[in-house]
Amino acid sequence: MTEDGRYDHRLTWPVNPEAPADSYEAKAPYIDNGCAPISPERYYSADYMEAERRLLWPRVWNWAAREEDIPDAGDYVTFEIGRESFIVTRDETGAIRAYANVCPHRGNRLVSDEEGSRPGGFTCPFHNWNFGLDGKVARVTDRETFRPEALCRPMDLAEVRCESWEGFVFINMDEKAPPLIETLGPLPAHARPYRLKDMRIMRRVQAVWEANWKIGVDGFNEAYHVHAIHPQILPVFNDYNAQIDLYPNGMSRMVTKFATESPRMGQEGLNAGLRATMIEVGIDPDSFSGDKSDVRKAVQAAKRKRAEALGLDYSGFLDNQLTDDWNYAIFPNIQMGIHPEGVSMLYFRPHATDPRKFIFDVIVMMHPQESPEILPPAYMGLPEGWDISGREKAEIQHIDWREGGLGEVFDQDSSLFAEVQRAIESRFFRGSILSEQEQRIGHFHAELDRYVEGKR
Repeated sequence: MTEDGRYDHRLTWPVNPEAPADSYEAKAPYIDNGCAPISPERYYSADYMEAERRLLWPRVWNWAAREEDIPDAGDYVTFEIGRESFIVTRDETGAIRAYANVCPHRGNRLVSDEEGSRPGGFTCPFHNWNFGLDGKVARVTDRETFRPEALCRPMDLAEVRCESWEGFVFINMDEKAPPLIETLGPLPAHARPYRLKDMRIMRRVQAVWEANWKIGVDGFNEAYHVHAIHPQILPVFNDYNAQIDLYPNGMSRMVTKFATESPRMGQEGLNAGLRATMIEVGIDPDSFSGDKSDVRKAVQAAKRKRAEALGLDYSGFLDNQLTDDWNYAIFPNIQMGIHPEGVSMLYFRPHATDPRKFIFDVIVMMHPQESPEILPPAYMGLPEGWDISGREKAEIQHIDWREGGLGEVFDQDSSLFAEVQRAIESRFFRGSILSEQEQRIGHFHAELDRYVEGKR
């Protein structure tokens, strides 16, 4: 905002206007991506989907697994992106490697399950060719029946680049792509206090939604829709005054204040949501001497005091990290809302053949806890009484989005996105018109254009 109260699209609202330039809170310099409408064809065109398959997905880092998914040699998970399938495994030296899930003999998929352990390597179920954990062909069944010149060609598994950050294992099909760490921008520095590598996935729910993957990315890249779709969180969530930061490589961040009500409400006194938030951290709202604008700071102070009592170390966090949602978008298809108590990670992947569908994962991560008092923010949808000890690996829950089960907030979005997909294909829709509250969407599509147009 300018001094006279007008909206300045170059600034949005810094959460901490006094933050020094080298602080994690500092507002990033404005990036102008223009305000032209976003073409609707990219959300349903088979040709555009094919362009993404050729020019986007093979050139970006795709999250495939967590390191703890494969603790021992021979452990593996499969990862799919579009029509491609990969095996992520750990070899005898402890190194993590990723191979195309394709037998070089006749093209059969080597494994069809989501995870498992094969210390002896991977054997194709079609003709029993075997490949070691190093990807080398170890056995060709009835090798003597092949003419020598038939076997004078690559017969090892096709290996792709594999790099890790904070326990997240990414793969890249492009040998010339920059290192993973270079594409993450400021996130590694910003995320350091959270110790993401020590967290574990507590819940992972997966559904196939009836919309293009970019509709999902767009929808969760802004808080502009919250007042209409999720009014139940407005008492404790400032959806309007969000800090938006745009970074290189399509990355962005949105910092939104929790423990403060939306300016759309205008309610006098402490609303029920703020009172409940105060009670959660040990503040008696009836004896609270401040007004509603003081609640957020009071909750931050109470969280520090409560952390000491619970044996938690919050010394590395800024005050505003204790209450607010710091949401990072990793181009092209990951969003992470990070809090000291946990992380909400949303993952959007294209359907293999249908541009009007996408695979959506809602992932909740936490440091393993024995105390039921230590829980992530309620919007993450962790069911009451959920096991947060981390002793058991969280299996992927496959659900039908029509039946719910993602959590209240995400269930509300699911049916809406299907309607967006239908309407966006109308001859009367001329392209998305973005407000400055939706800067992250424009930033995402500007980077996407660079890939699809062959500029990356």
